[in-house]
Amino acid sequence: MFRRFLLLSSVYLTCGHALAADWKLPPDKGLVDSKEVAAILASNDYPETGGYRKQVDYIDFDSHGQQYTQVVVTLTPDHPRLHKGRKIVVVGGEPGSEYAMDFLQTPEGKEGPAVWLAKRGVTFIALTRVGRWNFFAKDGSGSWKDIPIGIRMPIFNRAQKAPWTADDFDVKTEAGKPATSGDSNVYRFPKEGTLLYKQMLAATPMTYLTGYSKAVNHALPPAERAKSYLLYWGMSTGGAFMYPLAATNPPDGYLNWGTSTTGLAYVYRKAKQGDFTTPYTHTALRLRERGLDDFDYYTENIDEKTKAQWWEGALNDPRFKSGEDAIMQFNSGALTETALRLWLSDWLPASDRKKGFSAFMHAMFEPSYPPPALKKIAILEMNGTEDEAMSPKVVDSHREIMEPEARKFKVVRVQDFHHYLFTQDAIKVVGNLWLRHIDTNYFDTH
Repeated sequence: MFRRFLLLSSVYLTCGHALAADWKLPPDKGLVDSKEVAAILASNDYPETGGYRKQVDYIDFDSHGQQYTQVVVTLTPDHPRLHKGRKIVVVGGEPGSEYAMDFLQTPEGKEGPAVWLAKRGVTFIALTRVGRWNFFAKDGSGSWKDIPIGIRMPIFNRAQKAPWTADDFDVKTEAGKPATSGDSNVYRFPKEGTLLYKQMLAATPMTYLTGYSKAVNHALPPAERAKSYLLYWGMSTGGAFMYPLAATNPPDGYLNWGTSTTGLAYVYRKAKQGDFTTPYTHTALRLRERGLDDFDYYTENIDEKTKAQWWEGALNDPRFKSGEDAIMQFNSGALTETALRLWLSDWLPASDRKKGFSAFMHAMFEPSYPPPALKKIAILEMNGTEDEAMSPKVVDSHREIMEPEARKFKVVRVQDFHHYLFTQDAIKVVGNLWLRHIDTNYFDTH
């Protein structure tokens, strides 16, 4: 399929600019078929307008008595693209086992979607969830390449003196269990009483969201926000955090690709499939290693030689999932366990206790629900028909919960595309679809 797509693309590219404007946005639930994909690739509707500058910022904060460092990477274009007089800004929430720099560079070492947008005048703010940036990378890139994948655990703040060791965690292996979008065969748990235990326990949904909110406010302070046309994109699991972020930092719209949903929509979809066990899944204090087996799951359409090369690039990523499973899958048992362990600990600050346990528990669950702010916001949900995690059937089930909560909701599917934007062609197609939706005022209130 991948080779057929590349061949089709090359055939249409030989037509030059003849098809430059010969493609249209599909209606709701519409398909961008292979012919339209080829027309987009043959066009030059959104050429580069200039360069950009990159800035990496670190924001230290406390949550539940533990220290965290939020990392935010901002690409500021030399010539900002405007929509109705406001500069276009896209905030990206990182995928499940990656980090902010994954937006800048694909596994094959080429420009990522953030760079593609920045070169066309769009400011891109890339968010990394706390724990996913390697502060020990010698070049300051946050890369995990020098830490063996088998001992990687979240590094929550830049004050830490050394990486974690095997003395800090236990390993559990599910022999022969294949990796999927929701499961792994290697799990690691922090040992009770260690600093790692405290930090992983305190990395609650509100901790992640506090970091995200601080990052957005830092990269886009109120005066700049007023002059900006702000769009959110949560890549893969990033959506589970970008949706609740609207409660404190509402965007002008959601510009999605391969985006997960709120925990409430996720657990509803699983129940429709006959699975009522998700709320009880043991995810509290659990880390899932997303190794080569996981990478294989998302790259079955790629030849082995190319896949091996891409895997080397993917090793820059954390390649693990940690506290996000509970919020994005509405694992209510795990959320309850986290709240109880924190409340019963002797190190939870008095400021967390002052409103009482009921309010504390409520705050633990709140981010799994669609926030009321969505009632004023338009959502564009785009996916590939071959998406390994967000298939058309999955997206349609999520829509049942999310659409009533939004001002406007539209689904667009791209024929034969997969979950990740790994190739330059995929980035161009999705980027063109994004920009044209902006130009046609899809997200505008009037």
